[in-house]
Amino acid sequence: MEQKFKNSITWISEHNYILAVLIAVCFVALTLSVGHYSNETIPGNLDPHARYLSEPGTHLDYMSEWDGVHYIHIAQYGYSDDSLTAFFPLYPLAIRTVMLAISSPLISALLVSWLSLAGALWFYLKILKEYLGQDHIGALQGLMLFLFFPTGVFLAATYSESLLALFGLGALYFAIKGRYLGAGIMSGLATISRPDGVFILVLVALLLREAKAKLWQIVLAAIMGIAGITGYALYLWAKIGKPLDFISAQKHHIKWMSSQFLAAFFHSTSPVALVLFILAIWAVVYWWHRRVSFAMFGLLFALLPLLTGNFDGYPRYLLIDFPLQMMLLNKFKHSTLGYAVVLMLSALGWAYFTMHYAAGYTGGS
Repeated sequence: MEQKFKNSITWISEHNYILAVLIAVCFVALTLSVGHYSNETIPGNLDPHARYLSEPGTHLDYMSEWDGVHYIHIAQYGYSDDSLTAFFPLYPLAIRTVMLAISSPLISALLVSWLSLAGALWFYLKILKEYLGQDHIGALQGLMLFLFFPTGVFLAATYSESLLALFGLGALYFAIKGRYLGAGIMSGLATISRPDGVFILVLVALLLREAKAKLWQIVLAAIMGIAGITGYALYLWAKIGKPLDFISAQKHHIKWMSSQFLAAFFHSTSPVALVLFILAIWAVVYWWHRRVSFAMFGLLFALLPLLTGNFDGYPRYLLIDFPLQMMLLNKFKHSTLGYAVVLMLSALGWAYFTMHYAAGYTGGS
């Protein structure tokens, strides 16, 4: 019996897609449990804009707060207000597609997020094993640092993070393999998922160069990647005559281009954001002489506060800074105590964000 159990574990660990689904199911179940406990014990935010109130009968409304409410609204009614153009269209389109079979917008949104998460974990496992040379245990350790990143709750909520993770990691994997068409398609889907999806284009170009791809292949992948955000701009041009309205719409949510970085740094109300900013800088330094592609990708995320002028949403954006998590894995994987401490601190941050998100008090800042 014991040998059969070991054989089963070995078989599962060798089949990345099965392992990815199992881990995704366990993570979602844990997130729902913590969110439900928080929703039952912490008085919810009374701000009507903070919470999804349209489907109380589902008992999962606590998994859709702040931006999640906007995504579901767009899926149902389209871009009814210009300020909503800040939210890129692929996630609402995916929700609307699932709604053809499931009447509940909330359940449809959650299913899109959860299925995307499983796909993202599948690519992450392949990258950790094939590119970074991790064994089964090391790959699992890497996934834990990704899932229990302080803002990992957004991978299971009605946000576009899991969708961007799916296409971002897919683009990374195909670029590593030198498969420029797959990398181009994935990066194109990434750029129509979230604004920071354009960072994937830089990563793909650098990875293809490292994989000795031809210049025309890199250029073609970049053109395919930029097609996603270009298509969205053309849609906005046809609809409201403002192809770049998604940039100006960001001003309703964060202060883009405000150049108040020093004030933000010293007066930020989020210590977590400051700690993660320091880690993001550390990751850039760590990768600089190891993998320039990872260093440049991480640098884009590290510079985000300079662009926005504040740390609003910064911890959530860093969830997609994969080189940061991979750096932590490489630094601590050979130290049982060190890895345990890092994972425990990260998980405590995750529990904090999950409970406050479920109560409607944070959208990722």
